[in-house]
Amino acid sequence: MRERFRALDSRLLWVILALIALGTLTLYSAGRNTPQAAIWLKQSLWNLIGLFLMLLLATVDPRRIFRYSFPSYLLGLVALAAVLVIGKKIGGATRWFVIAGQTFQPSELMKWVTLLYVSHRLGSKGADSVGRLELFGAVGLVVFPMLLIQRQPDLGMALSFLPILLLIPLMKGLRARWVVALLLLVGVGGFGAWKFVLKPYQKQRVLIFLDPSADLQGKGYQVNQSRIAIGSGGLIGKGFTSGSQTQLNFLPVKTTDFAFSVWAEERGFVGVLLALGLFGLLLSRILDAAREAHTYAEAYFCAGAAGIFSLHLLVNVGMVAGALPNKGMVLPFFSAGGSSTLSFFLALGLIMGVLHRARVK
Repeated sequence: MRERFRALDSRLLWVILALIALGTLTLYSAGRNTPQAAIWLKQSLWNLIGLFLMLLLATVDPRRIFRYSFPSYLLGLVALAAVLVIGKKIGGATRWFVIAGQTFQPSELMKWVTLLYVSHRLGSKGADSVGRLELFGAVGLVVFPMLLIQRQPDLGMALSFLPILLLIPLMKGLRARWVVALLLLVGVGGFGAWKFVLKPYQKQRVLIFLDPSADLQGKGYQVNQSRIAIGSGGLIGKGFTSGSQTQLNFLPVKTTDFAFSVWAEERGFVGVLLALGLFGLLLSRILDAAREAHTYAEAYFCAGAAGIFSLHLLVNVGMVAGALPNKGMVLPFFSAGGSSTLSFFLALGLIMGVLHRARVK
């Protein structure tokens, strides 16, 4: 067992530890002068549990994990359906189970389970053997949990499935007409979502994104305060626990959706570049795993994982900067939350397992 741990990818591990450190500092500062002063301690516990699970999973042959992808997918669908009936309603959304006093959001884990099963399903057929039936079957496997999640409602989480929908079929070497058809399908789906799926408050978020000044004290308040925080950070920031927007509690939901605004205010442009550079190294190593993978299923999972991490980074950073609508999508390692933290670490554990297998064989 000791030899197996020694063979783990140290480059990926060090990047993860560095991002955890940045996120912990951010949450410590964000929680000061609020009832959530201990949020960084709670999140540190989730990080430790996640690290343990990640390292444990990294020593397991990925092929053994893929064997359980189908029952895991079915169990995930049952959980998504059950949470609509018996889940806890918070802020108008029914997304959580309450287990031993802790909330658990099944959709966080479901996106990775869906990626796992779709990767296994497509990967088992070889590189160039995908047909129309397999393609539409894979699309259906992704769309079905997305629809269940939107019923909660949780548009941000539903959108986090898009990299699976887009990247996995593209990895199969589809012809150009299929790529165009898929993009058209996304466009038509977007129009249909606006007309028939989006709730009024979700449409309002898009309209406020297009013109934040229209409601600075209402729907546009969060983004406006975030912009002020980021802009006031300047080149090197205001210093640790010295951000006025953060410490005076003008910045909303600063331990979750807008945690990166706290980092930007206190560390400035230099700190933002540092964080984005670490995320870049993380994504680069995940893509290395996709290239070095021994099986198509492993490669597809790693490619899809890179897409999911990229989407979370793009949407969250774009959201806090006011460049994208507020979708409530968390930023890995920075945003507090047990369900999201554990799901990200489990995915990274499988990716480390792919790198481990590539190294020892």
